[in-house]
Amino acid sequence: MNERLIRTTEAEVNRLHAACRQAASERKSSPLKQEHWLRACHRIHSYSSPLWELRTPEVQRDIVAGSGYWRKAALLYLDLSPRFFRSGYLRDMVCHRLKQASLQSDECRRVQRSLLASIVRRPPTGCFVYDCRLAIKIADESFAVEMRRLAESEDPWTRGRAVRMLAWILRHQGSSQTLT
Repeated sequence: MNERLIRTTEAEVNRLHAACRQAASERKSSPLKQEHWLRACHRIHSYSSPLWELRTPEVQRDIVAGSGYWRKAALLYLDLSPRFFRSGYLRDMVCHRLKQASLQSDECRRVQRSLLASIVRRPPTGCFVYDCRLAIKIADESFAVEMRRLAESEDPWTRGRAVRMLAWILRHQGSSQTLT
């Protein structure tokens, strides 16, 4: 899996979803428009991408089990954080599985960079609580310092999200971590 595949999937799903929305807005005007809408819905539902394999139980087990192909694919998906219809659900699943994994130090740093980028991203992708749960696992002093910096941002969106994530981390920190 590579960036090109993820971006191609993102573009195609966005194109199909836009066509479906357009057809939906006109579907009541005639039986022909109703049929056009049904075809548009069928096209988006039947679209297949190798990216969808991230949803399968086998791949999810591989993400948790070790740093192979699917762990790298999950990290790339988190890095790129693509925006398309239902992409947030896939991102939430990736966060959940990475939280369960024993991440290597370079993988932790990569996740930290992705989560820091997600703090300022508008509109967000996925459910923020999954980001916070993953942040608890990968937080270290340097991550906490960067979160505190973002928590002082003049932008209320960034500041609010950083404050909430930092609160999650501090509330759930283990005895082995000192982020004060």
